[in-house]
Amino acid sequence: MNRPEPQTAGWAVLGLLAVINLFNYYDRLLIVVVSQPLRIEFDLSDTDYGLLTGPAFVFVYALASLAFGVLADKHRRPAVIGWALGIWSAMTALTAFATSFVLLALGRAGVGVGEGGTNPAGMSLISDRYPPERRAMALAVFQAGGMVGMFLSFVVGSWLAATYGWRSVFLIAGIPGILLAIVAARLLPEPPRGQFDTGAQLSLSYGQALRGLMRNKAYVWLTVAAAIGTFSSLGMLIWLPQFFIRLHGLDIKQVGFLFGPAAALGLCTGMLIGGWLSGRLARISLARPVLLCILANLALVPLFLIVLWTSSLTLALALTFLAMALAVLYTAAFQSTMQNVMVAIIGQGLEPLLVGMLSDALRPAYGADALRWALTGATGFSLIAGLMFIRAYAVTKRQLAAT
Repeated sequence: MNRPEPQTAGWAVLGLLAVINLFNYYDRLLIVVVSQPLRIEFDLSDTDYGLLTGPAFVFVYALASLAFGVLADKHRRPAVIGWALGIWSAMTALTAFATSFVLLALGRAGVGVGEGGTNPAGMSLISDRYPPERRAMALAVFQAGGMVGMFLSFVVGSWLAATYGWRSVFLIAGIPGILLAIVAARLLPEPPRGQFDTGAQLSLSYGQALRGLMRNKAYVWLTVAAAIGTFSSLGMLIWLPQFFIRLHGLDIKQVGFLFGPAAALGLCTGMLIGGWLSGRLARISLARPVLLCILANLALVPLFLIVLWTSSLTLALALTFLAMALAVLYTAAFQSTMQNVMVAIIGQGLEPLLVGMLSDALRPAYGADALRWALTGATGFSLIAGLMFIRAYAVTKRQLAAT
């Protein structure tokens, strides 16, 4: 039997993982924070911006998540985390020297390669360090680090960009990440694998587990619905700064100090409330949390429409906070790696690119309002997701009743 480690040591390890996740989201969102100076310097169209924030990062990130997941199963996870953090931090710093759209895209792809490695290994470490009854809190602390990173990316990144230029933002972000990578590889302990798993879980291979999931109709419906609905959170987060710059006249510092806190605090609030509500509903029935998915997605449609069409900046920012909170209320139900890969490809990869292409297509007719119309059409993703969650709820109830 393994001796329990001192509680302070356990919190130190979890704190270090949370800080790593903070850098993950801080670096990931810098391209959004400095989108305006990038658009001006490189003469980027909305389609170009959609490519940078979508496929150039997300497709590579999704594939890297799978590859690093395999590596984390076979090698020391602290070493995997250290290498992943070092790669994305180095690529973040190198983005400061980009002189063309192609080099920007390659920098984003490099960040995607590295950041794809931390979640699988980090989640695996947490699962092997904390028993099931303590794991939810540990995962919440880990994810909270990401929300703090998102907040700091807007506030600190926008101030640096306004004061020293956009290149300084990437250079300053990359250097401490490289140092943290060395610390993580050396100081993070490697716990025994699978010490809290059952015999049945240990006997399943990766392929067997994947085939079992694909035969699970409830899982498939929930995953596809979540993938489409993800645009309402991270997809909108990519485009709303540009919306507030074009339609409300904000500058880069105002985006960081007004929009950034509203969006990041909304996401953090929604994750905390959603986790609590999901737990309460799951005590009644494991299908009940899906009702939260339905209500949140359907409520987002009118909420985002008001954000996009009100002339009041104050109201738009206040409702942005509420919309971001609603957009992540149901994320507690979607923690598996394979599910996150599909969600990333569709919700964070393809849909933001489609918005950029639609905005460019509408620009000759609508000018600055083209982005507003493109995002208005994109609210349909939330409606579709809500309807798909209704179907997922029915399938889940039936499947649970049968078992």
